[in-house]
Amino acid sequence: MNYILFLKAFLAKYKGIKDNQLLFQYLREELQYLILYVLYTGTRYPVYFMGGTKLRLSYGINRFSEDIDLALDKPDLDFPAKQFLENIASAFSEKVTGFSLKSNLNTNRNVIKLMFSFSKVLFDAGLSPLPGQTVKIKLELDKNPPDFASYERKTYRSMAGDYMIGTYDLATGFAGKIAAVLFREYQKGRDYYDLQWYLQYKPAIGINLKYMNANSVQQGKNTFENEKEVLAAVIEKVKKLDLLLLRQDLERFVVMDARSFGEWVENYIPQTLNLLQTH
Repeated sequence: MNYILFLKAFLAKYKGIKDNQLLFQYLREELQYLILYVLYTGTRYPVYFMGGTKLRLSYGINRFSEDIDLALDKPDLDFPAKQFLENIASAFSEKVTGFSLKSNLNTNRNVIKLMFSFSKVLFDAGLSPLPGQTVKIKLELDKNPPDFASYERKTYRSMAGDYMIGTYDLATGFAGKIAAVLFREYQKGRDYYDLQWYLQYKPAIGINLKYMNANSVQQGKNTFENEKEVLAAVIEKVKKLDLLLLRQDLERFVVMDARSFGEWVENYIPQTLNLLQTH
């Protein structure tokens, strides 16, 4: 696929939407699909898709997401970060052409961070008067993932074509989201939105307790004997939730009218506590 075809397909698919902010979210989402298409059809790294963007693209969760979160199938602190970036860039130039794309690399002991910056596309889509304004998408790869993750395969449909992708299964994703709620050093509203989604999912999702405890050990925290202990810890976090911060983090990501969103925020704590207590 080339850039012109991508742009035409995007404009045709979303022609009925007049809200530019919503169009921007869909544009970023289509670029996320494209990056994953390149990664999974143009390279052969043992990486698995996880996190909130995975919920959006795999299950249609009713909020948008910014980043692409991946994990290796097993810890490898010597994973070649520079080669990883170079191979993705090379695959991108072969699989999809004509994009104005820049990328940069930042890495630490446990995580590789790649930033992809797409220029021109906002201008050409009529979403910005500035040709140089960019859409930035961060890709993070965990080189040291907790043990005991379980996986599933999904078919994704990008504007460049269909492809198979390896992702964390729901029980592992649920455990990972709970770990984020319990151990993240700051409150992130999107964690709590996703938490409620997991709790409402039918049939009910169990927690991958082995993965949860491996995550806890990595964070220097105590392990859990059973799911009941995990949920009890989450209940205490939800009771202390700052609703203003929840609203501020989520308002540009959720697909909800202002009134419905306000009601959802106001009811979040009692509704989620009930879900936790009856899960």
